[in-house]
Amino acid sequence: MKKYIGTKMVSATPAIRKGGKVYLPTDEIPKSMEPVEEGYKVVYEDGYESWSPKDVFEKAYKVAETPLDRVNIECAEVRERCDKLGQFIHNQNDGKDYQALPLGIRAMLLAQLHAMCAYSNLLDLRQSCMEGNEECRPWGLSFEQILPLLREGFAIRRNGWNGKGLMVFKQVPAHIDGTIIPNMQSLPQSAKDQIMKHTGFIDYTSQCLIYNSQTGQADSWVPSISDVFANDWEVVTE
Repeated sequence: MKKYIGTKMVSATPAIRKGGKVYLPTDEIPKSMEPVEEGYKVVYEDGYESWSPKDVFEKAYKVAETPLDRVNIECAEVRERCDKLGQFIHNQNDGKDYQALPLGIRAMLLAQLHAMCAYSNLLDLRQSCMEGNEECRPWGLSFEQILPLLREGFAIRRNGWNGKGLMVFKQVPAHIDGTIIPNMQSLPQSAKDQIMKHTGFIDYTSQCLIYNSQTGQADSWVPSISDVFANDWEVVTE
């Protein structure tokens, strides 16, 4: 026989079963010598109703009534998977089982572990904000975690930068045609002449600026190696 994992949404309420009949807490329960079984009355999406023993139900299902409930479930599941994969890579048989795998598989598993742990970190941060009823502000992130936000237009910065008011953002790709180029203040005349002599337009693509909100100064920006390996990236929210 094969093993299966099922996923389904149900509605349930604590209930007991006595003499083969299910009673809710509000029901009048008959007095008899028959044993009482604790459990849940379960209603499936198609309306089918059943009864499940307490230990069986609570092992299979977690409360998912609110967004926080669902985040809690996901946090626990991702954390468990990270722990299992980390144990296999670093600890199982002193790591020899992992090292015996082909190079490509080892690389993929290690990349998977780091991606899962990064995702777990984001979930934990969101969970903490929701539990404290706080505004969710991404902070303490690695460069690979903050990069999608930079790509999508968020202003970002490192907490460890010495300069106050510094932030980085990606410029929006733009097509600058020949009617605009002669009036551009950001280009010297020689550059304008060369552009108009050749293509006659500029296509701005992937460019980032580091901007000083106190002085208004902006410079082109590429991450340094310390930026790439830092874990203090955050989204600018104020």
